[in-house]
Amino acid sequence: MKFDIVLFLSVLILSVIGILLIYSAVVDTPLRALYLRQSAFLLLAFGSMFLISRIPLRVHDGLAYIYYIVILLMLIVVMLQRGNVHRWLVLGPIRLQPSEFSKLAMIFVLGRWLRDHIREINSFKVILGSFLIMLPPFVLVIMEPDLGSGIVFLVILFIMLLAGGARFVLILLLLNPLIAMIAAFNKIAWVAYFILLIATLIKYKTRFAMFFVTVTIAIIMGSATPYVWAKLHPYQRQRIKVFFNPTHDPFGAGYQLIQSKIAIGAGGLTGKGFMKGTQTRLQFLPAKHSDFIFAVLGEQFGFIGSIIIIFLYWVIIWRGLTIAKNSRTPFSWMVSLAIVGMLTFQVFINIAMTVGFAPITGIPLPFLSSGGSSLVVFWSAVGILMSIYSQRIEQ
Repeated sequence: MKFDIVLFLSVLILSVIGILLIYSAVVDTPLRALYLRQSAFLLLAFGSMFLISRIPLRVHDGLAYIYYIVILLMLIVVMLQRGNVHRWLVLGPIRLQPSEFSKLAMIFVLGRWLRDHIREINSFKVILGSFLIMLPPFVLVIMEPDLGSGIVFLVILFIMLLAGGARFVLILLLLNPLIAMIAAFNKIAWVAYFILLIATLIKYKTRFAMFFVTVTIAIIMGSATPYVWAKLHPYQRQRIKVFFNPTHDPFGAGYQLIQSKIAIGAGGLTGKGFMKGTQTRLQFLPAKHSDFIFAVLGEQFGFIGSIIIIFLYWVIIWRGLTIAKNSRTPFSWMVSLAIVGMLTFQVFINIAMTVGFAPITGIPLPFLSSGGSSLVVFWSAVGILMSIYSQRIEQ
């Protein structure tokens, strides 16, 4: 069994740093035992990675549709629970978040579907089929509500279609209704997307009928945005407002972002030191152990510490892309690229979120944020990359 030691050490270092950051964030709070829970999940995640790394990828290929059915059942069971928020499946003392595990299931089932239809990847049937496969778990996750994971599903779909060889313009046509609706939340974003859409259609010499239908759909879906806005949860509407204007609700929805910026700015070049961050220790920064763990990092270890963490993520992405480049089958190529893309997207969005460059979507920072399900899933994803790496070496 061959291991990519650089990939393994980078992930391990990030995970240990994550536990230290969580400890510094919760040590004086009722959640002070959270770092012990994260440590226990790290051991579980390590075991999961080691086990999965020894399973040939063809096994996941064969079980892809079974994974898909299982994850759908788990998401349905979660939705049947009482309350307004349905995200966790409680198994005794353990709480699992099926939406996190569904990301890997989605990668396998889309990889299987696209591999089986690789020669007709640019047909409308195959691209529509990919969208329809993604749709049921996407809808269930959005209803939890977990907008962040839903967005990750779309990113996985987009990356795997591109990796499979689908033309960009065809993917755009498929995602056009959704993108148009999202862009219409802001007038500037809507105009920018409309110009980009028309320019893309012209560049790819789209037929007039398709051009007309695509633009018309974009206008109709954009016009439907007020209806969608009314259907959003109040906290989701507030998050969107705060993204475009952080001072919109400085003591409510905007408080988290404002305090995050203050914490990161206060860290300066070298930071205030471990356990010495005032925003963190004096409880000014909510959700500091989870979605805003990067703000804790920035305050305590400053710009230099943040750059080191970003460098470690870059190493993981580099090793993942190298493994993808050297993969031997279309299935392993698409799966490895989807894993790297999922990781890259979550890292980018989470960090951008903490500094106000992206809306607050509840997407955790891989390996650093508290959350056992997320930690196990990303270590399992590393195990899949290790499996692909090992099989390449041994063949």
